[in-house]
Amino acid sequence: MALDFYHGHGSPYSWRVWLALECKKIPYNLKVLSFQAGDTRKPEFVAINPRHQVPTIVDDGFALWESTVILEYLDERFASGPKLYPGDVRERARIRRLVREVESYAYAQGIDRIVDELFWKDDAPPDPKVMEDAKKVLGEELEYMAAELKGDWLGGGAMTAADITLYTVVAYVKRVTVRKPETGLTKLLPAKIDAWAKRIEALPYFDKTFPPHWK
Repeated sequence: MALDFYHGHGSPYSWRVWLALECKKIPYNLKVLSFQAGDTRKPEFVAINPRHQVPTIVDDGFALWESTVILEYLDERFASGPKLYPGDVRERARIRRLVREVESYAYAQGIDRIVDELFWKDDAPPDPKVMEDAKKVLGEELEYMAAELKGDWLGGGAMTAADITLYTVVAYVKRVTVRKPETGLTKLLPAKIDAWAKRIEALPYFDKTFPPHWK
C-alpha cells in the first residue's frame, strides 16, 4: 500500500524525503501543501502532525515527521531500492555522522543564515558580518564534504542519506546565486562537489522532484 507523503515545494527538508522515496522506489501518494495558503496549519493536517511541518509521511496509519528520522524509517521499513545507510555498523554510523554534520554546520550555520539575511528581514539590508561569517562556514564545510567523498558518492558505491541531505544545501547555494548573483555563492562549490551534484541532477527522477517555482 502506498504511503502518503505531505510535501511543500522549496522545503529542503521535504525535498530530502522525496528524493529518498524515488531512490528506493517506494510507492507514495504525493500531497502538496501550500505554505502561502496556510495548509500546514489547517485542522486536518494538524490532526496528523501537531507540529504542522513538512515533510510528513503516513504509512498504514503511522504518521512520522522530521526528515532525517523519516530517511532512517524508510531505509528500515522498505527493502526496495538501494540502502540509504549501507554497509556495516561503522559505515552506517559514518553516514549518520555526515548527515548530522551537514545539518549542524553547512545548513544551520551556513546557507540557512544567508537565506535569513537575504530574504527574511523585510526591507532591512543583510548584515555584512553575518553574511561573511556564514559564507566562511559554508565554504569550509563544502570543502570538508568534498574530502569525505569516496569516489562518486559520500558512501562509496551509491547515493546515501548523506548525499541526499548535502544535496539540498548545494541546491540552495545555486538557488540563492540565481536570485542574488552578487553573492557569488556558487564560487564556494569545490570542483568535486560540483561534479557530484551533477550526478544527482542527472538521476532519472530528479526533475520530478525539482521545485516547480525554481524552474
